[in-house]
Amino acid sequence: MPIFKRRKRTVVEADPIGAFWSWWTASGASEVADAVARQEPTGASPALTERIGLIHPDLEWELGPGLYAQHVLIVTAAGNPEHRAVARRWLRAAPPSDEIWEYADLRRPGPAFTIRFDGLPPIPVEEAVVSVEPDAASIHVGVHHPTFPSLPVDVQRRVTFLILDLVLGEEMVETWVGAIETLEVPPVDAVGIGSLLPAVAGFAAEHTLEDGSPAWKMLEGTRDGHRLIATAEYPLRSIRRPHLDTHVAVEIGYPAVREDGLPESEMLDELRQFEDHLTDRLGGSGHLLAHETSDGTRILHYYTDGTTPAGAQLQAATKGWPHGQVKVTVEADPAWHNVSHLAG
Repeated sequence: MPIFKRRKRTVVEADPIGAFWSWWTASGASEVADAVARQEPTGASPALTERIGLIHPDLEWELGPGLYAQHVLIVTAAGNPEHRAVARRWLRAAPPSDEIWEYADLRRPGPAFTIRFDGLPPIPVEEAVVSVEPDAASIHVGVHHPTFPSLPVDVQRRVTFLILDLVLGEEMVETWVGAIETLEVPPVDAVGIGSLLPAVAGFAAEHTLEDGSPAWKMLEGTRDGHRLIATAEYPLRSIRRPHLDTHVAVEIGYPAVREDGLPESEMLDELRQFEDHLTDRLGGSGHLLAHETSDGTRILHYYTDGTTPAGAQLQAATKGWPHGQVKVTVEADPAWHNVSHLAG
């Protein structure tokens, strides 16, 4: 008779996202809606905190008025790219929205708010001023609030990010805002916080296609003394597709007969056809975000959903390339660090 037995995993341990939505559809949605209706939303806090913590302890949640439903439940990674994928998977598993509830995994912009922390005076968002400095890739923002000199530095920093999320929404902050500075003294070029959203929205419109989808940008440089040509989706930000948390680099060798090491036109056509073949194998489990070509090697940067067999599918699809070696490297990379050199 064996001394040890393997402990069976509970349903929550095996699938905490599924367990959350089972509880939510069975009783949680009505319980939380009732607590909000009684103006006692804190009554729902322990149950939500416990069940969302089982999905990941660093996720944050909040309730608010919905855009189309009465209420919205937001579960967010709070700016941490390492946890965005799990928040997006929580959202993708959600039931359809109805008249009572809708769901989101990113904080949304909203009307004027007052930020409150226990033991501190209220912080009206509308009193904040900002500095706005655009460059080729993003807008750098400094934030000052009259309460900052009286607040601890860590609270100042937290308030800065909350103000930006409330004014712009989390997606716009992560996509278009570059450096963020907390300012204890108002900047010389300060403008009211109400000017920030139009400035960032205008910048975004100038750098995306008419339908709002990402554009592609061509870059040129050198690598190990050889000419390098790269193209990348722009803006190259993981928050646009947070469920794609795994980098799959496909390095394709080709005969470099040109002096600069780039492919001739016929070889470029074959490389593009091979790229299309690989991309077709992914379906909706991944996306090609960039490629680099230099000195007889073309690197395709795919990002895939790590819960799918997309990496293995790409590996299998590379067989048959007749012009050189093909190497496939699969690595978890939820923050898209492996393409950060192409994001500028």
